[in-house]
Amino acid sequence: RLSLILLAYLEPSSVRFLQACSRLRCFLHWSLEIIRESVALGGYSVAFHELTAPLDRMVLAIVLHCHRALSRCSMVLAELESSPWDKYFSDLESRQKSHRRLFRAILELREIVLAAYRGRNEVLRTALSPQAHNALSRGLEEVSSPKKESPKSMSKEVNLRSFLESDWVSNFLDVDTLEDFEIPEQVANGQMHDKKKASTRGKEAMLELIAESKAIVKEYSALLNEPFGAFCESQRKWAETDAVRDREYEGDLLVKRLSSKHRTDTSESNRLVVTQFALASQRMAAIQRLVKDPWDLLRRWEVSTHTDLLYRRILFSPNHCFTNHASASYELTLGKDREAFQKEEISRQEREKKKEIELALRVAVVPYEESVDEEVEEDDDERAGSDGFFGWVEMEGVEATLDRSHCSDEEEEVVDVKDDTEDETAEESDWDEIDAAEMEGTSDPFDWARKFLWSDGEHPLQNFENVAIVSVQTFIEGIVLLTSHSIYFHQTGDVIDVMTKEKIDVEGKKPKPNRRWKLNQMTDVHGRRYMMKAQGLELFFSDMQGLFLKFHGVKDRDSFHSKLRSNCKVPLLRSFKSLNPRTVFKKSMLTDLWLKRRISNFQYIMALNLMAGRTFNDICQYPVFPWILNDYQSETLDLNDPSIYRDLSKPVGALNPDRLAMLIERYNDLDGFPEEQKFLYGSHYSSPGVVLHYMLRQEPFTSMHIALQSGRFDCPDRLFFDLAGCWRSCLTSTSDVKELTPEFFTCPEIFTNTNNFPLGETQDNKQISNVKLPPWAKGSPHEFIRIHRLALESDYVSRHLHHWIDLIFGYKQRGPASSAAHNVFHYYSYEGSVDLDKITDEIERKAIEGHIQNFGQTPSQLITKLPHPERSAKEKQQIAPFKSLHAGDLKVHTPAKQFGGPKSSCGAILSLHAIGDSVFVLHSDFTLCSYKLNATRNNALPVQIKADKCRMLENSSALTRTVDYDEQSNEQGSNVMVNSDSFALTMGGNYRAADHGADSSLLLLSCDAFENVVKVHSIETLQLQRSVSGGHRGRINCIKVSEDGALMVTGGDDATCRVWVVEHDALATAITDGYVSSLGLDDNEITCAHVLFGHVSPITCVAICSKLDVVISGSKDGSICIHNIRSGKFVRSLHVDAVTKEVKDSCARSNGITPQKLVIHMDGSFIAYFSDGSLMVITINGQCICKADVGEKINAMLICHESEALITGGELGSVRVRTLYDLSVQCTLNIKKYGPITALALTSDPNFLCVGSSNGFLSVVFRNTK
Repeated sequence: RLSLILLAYLEPSSVRFLQACSRLRCFLHWSLEIIRESVALGGYSVAFHELTAPLDRMVLAIVLHCHRALSRCSMVLAELESSPWDKYFSDLESRQKSHRRLFRAILELREIVLAAYRGRNEVLRTALSPQAHNALSRGLEEVSSPKKESPKSMSKEVNLRSFLESDWVSNFLDVDTLEDFEIPEQVANGQMHDKKKASTRGKEAMLELIAESKAIVKEYSALLNEPFGAFCESQRKWAETDAVRDREYEGDLLVKRLSSKHRTDTSESNRLVVTQFALASQRMAAIQRLVKDPWDLLRRWEVSTHTDLLYRRILFSPNHCFTNHASASYELTLGKDREAFQKEEISRQEREKKKEIELALRVAVVPYEESVDEEVEEDDDERAGSDGFFGWVEMEGVEATLDRSHCSDEEEEVVDVKDDTEDETAEESDWDEIDAAEMEGTSDPFDWARKFLWSDGEHPLQNFENVAIVSVQTFIEGIVLLTSHSIYFHQTGDVIDVMTKEKIDVEGKKPKPNRRWKLNQMTDVHGRRYMMKAQGLELFFSDMQGLFLKFHGVKDRDSFHSKLRSNCKVPLLRSFKSLNPRTVFKKSMLTDLWLKRRISNFQYIMALNLMAGRTFNDICQYPVFPWILNDYQSETLDLNDPSIYRDLSKPVGALNPDRLAMLIERYNDLDGFPEEQKFLYGSHYSSPGVVLHYMLRQEPFTSMHIALQSGRFDCPDRLFFDLAGCWRSCLTSTSDVKELTPEFFTCPEIFTNTNNFPLGETQDNKQISNVKLPPWAKGSPHEFIRIHRLALESDYVSRHLHHWIDLIFGYKQRGPASSAAHNVFHYYSYEGSVDLDKITDEIERKAIEGHIQNFGQTPSQLITKLPHPERSAKEKQQIAPFKSLHAGDLKVHTPAKQFGGPKSSCGAILSLHAIGDSVFVLHSDFTLCSYKLNATRNNALPVQIKADKCRMLENSSALTRTVDYDEQSNEQGSNVMVNSDSFALTMGGNYRAADHGADSSLLLLSCDAFENVVKVHSIETLQLQRSVSGGHRGRINCIKVSEDGALMVTGGDDATCRVWVVEHDALATAITDGYVSSLGLDDNEITCAHVLFGHVSPITCVAICSKLDVVISGSKDGSICIHNIRSGKFVRSLHVDAVTKEVKDSCARSNGITPQKLVIHMDGSFIAYFSDGSLMVITINGQCICKADVGEKINAMLICHESEALITGGELGSVRVRTLYDLSVQCTLNIKKYGPITALALTSDPNFLCVGSSNGFLSVVFRNTK
């Protein structure tokens, strides 16, 4: 039995497998010998059959297992012979040995089957189906009775291959499931063959085998339990002796000790109450700051230290301590007009201060009675809630805002080089860091960590000294304490500027020496290098905050990582256990996803950077992206023209043959260098200087650039001010071989001098401000980013990107291949080239450190031997369904058989939801209808719609009346109860397979306008599962679910939004803030995680994008607020001026046009439809890209990301498809015969547009491919 088990689990070409076959063969011969002896002694009597029946069943089991093992051997043999030898083996000899063992195993298995066939053929004939037994006989025919015409020289190998190709080995692999057991296909079970029905003897034998196995297990269990029963009996007898009295005495002593401990614990509990009171006071202060944050005036912005889920830095964050760097002007540092500048600067500061105070006073005294008068229909309870909400608008709050929005002179000296991590985590620390007198004077070595409120059961694991937090600007040394639930950091050293390597003066500013990161928020851990040594870790959290920890050495780093993995509670951790970049790359399988076009070129390059050790937290190891284009002069750009693209098979330094010849000549002249230390390029394609050269227009890189240039801006002629000129420099200069950064594909703000920094003027008297862009960008940074990103994702780049990957991350990075590709950089830029710990000369070590930090570091090599696979061209250029449309390109199909329509009582369609091949339609009488969509090959009608189910939503009677379409005017000031924004469909965060269309996992979420709650219905049963308010006071107006189904946002009349987590307990625990946790708003299905402040009037619309990590909300007074999802932080407030129609920043209150619909695009923009009938495309950083007047009231709109198109439907009954970059109408489809359009939904793969109309009809729009 053990041998049979081993046959199923061991590798067929292994030695152990061969040994198992040999043992099984011996057992079979032993069994057959017993049977033969029984025949000789007693013949075929009843006693004989009783004796041999178990052995016959074992013979049958052996044959069946050998059949399965032979099939496995056949597959392994085919794989070995069709694969290169180095795929599975280190050398050719190992492959040959494995090949020989495999054939020996096949021979053993064949001999076993042959012996069973010869010895007990009558048993096999009875137990196997006739078809299987005939196949077995034919397969063994050559072995049992070889033909005369067969050549005698036929080798064993050929014979074995012939046996493997026989029908018996290659077929009969399926099993039949009967009740609670499985029977192989070839076992006789009454099958029909040649019009004859097989016996059921094989099935009976299988049942008898199962019964025998159960009996053996039962007997073994009984034998195993017998000693335990004897032990229990002995314990019972012991309990009746005097020893029990001794135990009772000891118990009395223990009770006394526990009583003493209880008194001690009571005292400790009282102390804890005091500390919790201090914590609650600090928490209240943090809530007050959160509520007052939207009233900050005259905000300035900087590049955020956080990324979105695609590791893009698109959304800017507030810069509360901004300085204009006027004193760092290049001309002033040369002594020009210094006195005049100082006088003008003093005058300017006085004017700005006076202007801020006047503006703050105006905001503070604006009454809200006007907005309250508009809502006179609200009941008294809602009015009381609103009055309470606006009670925080006081002069004291405005003064606090002014103090916070502009720093003193001493603070400005600090802010340019302050630690980003400290700024981002300061607010969180205030919530749970206890600063009470009761915590002082303890003997605990970790008393600094005890000032935080620890979780239940949290305990220290290990502390690590000489650890540093590395950020893009600073380097801070301290002690790290790892506990079972958190990471604590205690600062022991000075804050060091990474550019100047000097101490930052923090006098006059209260330092934050202690910090904490909760492990239940951690999502990823990546190994990192620091100073060319694998001694760093970068930790990512659920809000995409990155923490770069540099340890004292590799041993400390690995110890920290090991304890983090094995002893800590990290429920969201998803990264691999290995920290080796090559191992992580191999296990990630991202290359396969890229080759199958499941991820974009941008995502793949960004992932390669992260796996190769590149990080936004280390300016020396910033992510690197390639130059894509070489045409920066043309008026227009044809992305299908290969001549516009850069040659990706060559490094930047080798693109110009003339310059390359000069560099090769210089390389050959380096006679004094060892061969391994020669270099072709003295500079690098990525270094701190390169990053700051590109990013100097935005903080914090502006301050870092000034620090790098000794307190001033660089010479204007050397700044980045002309993209075409920068490309020319990269082609011609022998010291300029730089590549690009990710921001060239995501962040248009890097080309704009939004802060009006004094960048100076060139020698030909050209004032430098914004970057001069190519003519085809039409002067717009947003247009440049759009086209540049399209070029990155073009088919040409997709088919040639693997060459660039080979240069940067692959086998051409180092060794002979790099020399052949002219891709040789300075010796110190490569990993493992130098060990700083072994250099004893201090001067030499400092020099090498300076070179490593300032002149660039090559990423870790991910592929060492083979070229990166090529991404093939698309086999079929499928036309995006709503891209490049013309008149007549769209067709509509309205099925005749459907649940809704004029003759039905269902009413208008309120909401549409497409999940997989199912479309769910909610009518105004709250009837939920489902349809099945099936794609066809009929060009005239490529989709079929089949009605599925029609059921009434449970508890819909609570809404008290049917909502007719005519009642939903949806105009400003109307009292709309239910519309398309009142419903959402999701599978939740724990179930991602949306294409399965499993009704049992679908949830219908709705905001009940009468009961002021969010309701959760199961699609499978339509039963009401939950009904919660989430803390909303008053009516809930709108609800939206993120694209991943895990997050939801609601907006209500109380001028707040709520972020919810849907069926994802770990994520809910990670992102829910302390304020919401204290309210106890969590639920089984949905959990309220954040309350978003910023509006002062009822919310009219919301939008959410999980990948961008943003929530956008619009309110009745015209303000549009942007928040982070996972942190709940307010970012900015916008409004469209009612007079000028311009997008402006606002501080909570505004007098703008009311937004009525919002949708978000993945590139960092959103489309807003306003009450005046206008559409606008606005970036999440507050820049209007384009606008258009739609000429009708829009009831529904959505974005088709694949086609880069906006689809709208409204009162005129027409579907309009617009381009996203200019909102021009591509195509209009008139279906007004069904009435106004009320809802839209887009199916996935293929893309069909589902349209809901006011008469209740469902239509499907598709592209006419004729």
